[in-house]
Amino acid sequence: MKAAQFYGGKDIRVEMVPDPTPAPEQVLVKVEAAGICGSDLHGYHRQPEKQLSPRIGGHELTGEIVDIGKDVSEHKTGARVAIEPISPCNNCPECLNGYYNICSNLRHAGGGFAEYMVAAKSNAYELPDSVSVEGGALAEVYAVAVHAVNRAMVSPGDRVAIIGSGPVGLTIAQVADVAGATSIAVLGKPDAPIQIAHEAVGAVPINVDKTDSVAAIMDWSDGRGADVVFEAVGGKANTLERATEIAAKRGRVCMVGGHGAPLTFSERFARSRELTIIWSFCYGRRGGKTEFRIAIDLLAAGKIDPNPLVTHRFELGDISKAFAVAAGRDEYGSVKVLVTPNN
Repeated sequence: MKAAQFYGGKDIRVEMVPDPTPAPEQVLVKVEAAGICGSDLHGYHRQPEKQLSPRIGGHELTGEIVDIGKDVSEHKTGARVAIEPISPCNNCPECLNGYYNICSNLRHAGGGFAEYMVAAKSNAYELPDSVSVEGGALAEVYAVAVHAVNRAMVSPGDRVAIIGSGPVGLTIAQVADVAGATSIAVLGKPDAPIQIAHEAVGAVPINVDKTDSVAAIMDWSDGRGADVVFEAVGGKANTLERATEIAAKRGRVCMVGGHGAPLTFSERFARSRELTIIWSFCYGRRGGKTEFRIAIDLLAAGKIDPNPLVTHRFELGDISKAFAVAAGRDEYGSVKVLVTPNN
């Protein structure tokens, strides 16, 4: 089969590799679409000193089960599935309490940037007919948003501000809207992604390159600030500082993005306003369901719409161009870029 092999940095090669075979308790999936994640772009921008051993990336994916291994009775061939890419040990205190996202032995799997991939049967979530290919490919991103909104305890009537207009920021906007946020503001750039948030949930778009974002938030919130602030940028920007500046008294700040540099913030804002600062990582279980399943249920019910977020599609042979477009948000206005290996 054809697969995109990642050798480090921008060295991505589409090569022939052996067809995978499902082991016991695994399913073989023909990949319909796989999304390029921000974590994929972190590796893309980081050029190694020497060539790395090749690996197949891609952990946001949907496809069709075409074969099943021994001891698989939960799934049949032909079923459309989204794949949850994290696998916990299911035996530590965190797992047993439902917080498997912070399992000490958590494993992350990829393989979506290929024509076929194998997954554990428990990681394959069947999709109802009402969930599109785009929805299946974005289920993982929506699960991240569901977890963040749960962590921040967004309630009806809350004013919610989101720093970041990438896929995570925009999915948080949609899920916060479902949770009852009375008003949503999205701080980001360029204009195209924040306009998507405006069209999808009526969010107030604030371009941080063109506007004093603190003043804009205070104007939007009648001088109070946001009841809940989500940080969905990560990287090296000190966005925690800005998050504390725009939060209302007794507000909650939820840090979702992964940062590669130390974060600082003004203690005078956090202390004098009695802010609560929360971190959110991946997704786990809420009540009797995984948050991955909750995300699929929201998609199936039509409460969240993934279509506006998908701005570009590329065939597997054009994956280098796909990564360049995903990395060039200012130039291309890209939000979620999908790779379709079997087109």
